[in-house]
Amino acid sequence: MEIKDLKILDSPAGKELLAKYRDYRDEDLEKLMFKVDQSEREIMRAVVTLIKLRHKAKDKFRLAEKMFFTADGQEQSTGEKIAEYIAERFGEGLQIVDLTCSIGGNLVYLAQKNNLIAVDRNEANLFCAQKNAEVYGVADKIKFVLGNAEENLLSGTDAFFMDPERAREGKTKTKSILNSSPNLALMLPEMLKITKNIGIKISPAFDYAEIKKLPEIPEVEIISEDNVCKVAMLWFGKFKTCERRATMFVGDKKYSFSNEADKKISVSLTAQPLAFIYEPNKAIIKAHLLDEICEKFSLAKLNPSIAYLTSDYLPENKDVCRVLRMIAFDKYSIKNVQKIIKNHNVLRANIISRGFPVSNEDLYKKLKIKEGGDLFLIFTAFKDNKYHFILSKLEKNI
Repeated sequence: MEIKDLKILDSPAGKELLAKYRDYRDEDLEKLMFKVDQSEREIMRAVVTLIKLRHKAKDKFRLAEKMFFTADGQEQSTGEKIAEYIAERFGEGLQIVDLTCSIGGNLVYLAQKNNLIAVDRNEANLFCAQKNAEVYGVADKIKFVLGNAEENLLSGTDAFFMDPERAREGKTKTKSILNSSPNLALMLPEMLKITKNIGIKISPAFDYAEIKKLPEIPEVEIISEDNVCKVAMLWFGKFKTCERRATMFVGDKKYSFSNEADKKISVSLTAQPLAFIYEPNKAIIKAHLLDEICEKFSLAKLNPSIAYLTSDYLPENKDVCRVLRMIAFDKYSIKNVQKIIKNHNVLRANIISRGFPVSNEDLYKKLKIKEGGDLFLIFTAFKDNKYHFILSKLEKNI
């Protein structure tokens, strides 16, 4: 979506077409291209593209049908639930510079209680951000600047927010914080000279080894929604409250766990699974908080470095783990697995694995069972580092 397309869509004719076709299904929108004259195809192509992006964004934004998007901007944008939470961590009454505002997913919530300068080098993104700020009623609290992040490190800024672009021309999106644009390793030292109070959104698939290369070590927060890691945040200055944090949105509830610096945690290792198996929320796993969860809920590990935990009882708060009731287990061999599934008349099960050398797809083929149901076959390594499997039944899903 280019700036000329967006301006056409913002015209009276564009708005009329957007309103006319907003409820069309995506497959029906595609057919519209073949029903208009050649002279109308440019505007219709823009209409179809934006309506499809609005449909795609409905899971992220409650006002998606009124918003403006570019494809990359919509894909990388932060959904409302998480954007609101990030804004809460910034607090209120600040002069914030959003150095890479894109289409404004975070911007519209940061501006609820703060004054913003919104910067983006992409004119189409900046146009979308301005329109979206109008939709959310915060445009009067934002100054929009077309330019590079590097040229807008403004003195007097109370805090910076940055969501570096991960798209690279002709390549797949980068997970590296050192390959992002702008380059975080180069930008951060200059930002820290102005203020320590910085929040940076990065890919949740980042490498912890890269964090150690930054000029200051931040709090790393992994944020998940319904057990999908959506966002990783790096918090500096007064925003830093711990070393690692997992924040989880499960349905309408929010849970947060963090580590305590220098606290030593003693975790039990068990040689075999107990009555219940726990698979923690992916945010907990990515935030390296397995030991903290074990201590909080009195769980034991089956293996020092694998995220399957176990206990003989169900803790009160089960929303941050998938809980499975153990039925049977044995050392791994196809023969042993086949024997167990025959004895328990297993025709359908969900295969999950960690630290196991055979793919789930190959296991389905070898075992000749279908996927689904409330039974789970877990393949992993136990305390002795030998491969085992566990047949279990779903007790509580996250």
